[in-house]
Amino acid sequence: MKDISASDWQSVRDFLGKNVLLGSVIKSTPETPSTQTEAKMAARAGAPHGTVFVTDFQSAGRGRRDRGWSTKPGLDLTFSVILKPEIEPRFVPLLNLAAALSVCRVLGEFFTEPRAVSIKWPNDVLARGKKICGIICETAGGSEKTDWAALGIGINVNGSPDDMPPGTPDKPRATSLFMECGRSFHLPPLLALILTRLDEFTRLAAGGRARLLTFYRQNCSTLDSLVKVITDEGEFFGTASGIEDDGAITLTDSEGRTASFRAADVVHLRPAQCLILAAEQMRNQCGKGVVPRES
Repeated sequence: MKDISASDWQSVRDFLGKNVLLGSVIKSTPETPSTQTEAKMAARAGAPHGTVFVTDFQSAGRGRRDRGWSTKPGLDLTFSVILKPEIEPRFVPLLNLAAALSVCRVLGEFFTEPRAVSIKWPNDVLARGKKICGIICETAGGSEKTDWAALGIGINVNGSPDDMPPGTPDKPRATSLFMECGRSFHLPPLLALILTRLDEFTRLAAGGRARLLTFYRQNCSTLDSLVKVITDEGEFFGTASGIEDDGAITLTDSEGRTASFRAADVVHLRPAQCLILAAEQMRNQCGKGVVPRES
């Protein structure tokens, strides 16, 4: 595997179009506990929109719900980017969707079959049904204004199953570009491709939501799938029937009742699994299914 120098990371800017604002500042380090921690600290200190933090080795990264995520040196693409979006706080979750869509579109170009790469709501990117990328979005601001957002993105690029540390979340269901495509990838050009798409789609999140959501729905494999939705309030089963304009997912159960979820984990189910789990839920909850959405 080719070693990555600081100048390699700085060369990313040479591949970005003149109108691409993300990546205007790139801060690289051989090793860091978390690029996301660095990005948030810099955002609080006033770092500009588009500043990118990237590392060859992240030792204490984390994903949604504080799940741990670590890498081996030089194998995976791990970076965070600071955004200063002009976006209403209620639409901030669309940044998650924009990030997932960006990665999905770029990685999809490396596969010959259509829809080999898809999105599991809200922001897991899957390659042939296995997780290849995780994303976290953290923000600061008030009820009327978003001051900044830090998007952390981790992509399994050049690793094999043996390279994933013991206890890695989703290890049995994880994959990498190397495992799927049979070749290795140089990370800086891949970062340039993703930043270009991310610049495009995060702008849509702020000023083109309808287009962004259309693109997202076209690439979301959760839609029309039988799913289990896991929240702090419990587990719910049904068909993922829609994505709302703020990025929430709509679930419809077997009796036609609907509910919207804005913060949840989703598990794609096979039909047989859904029937078994739904029956268990009916026994345990006296027939309660999806909680109807409040009108």
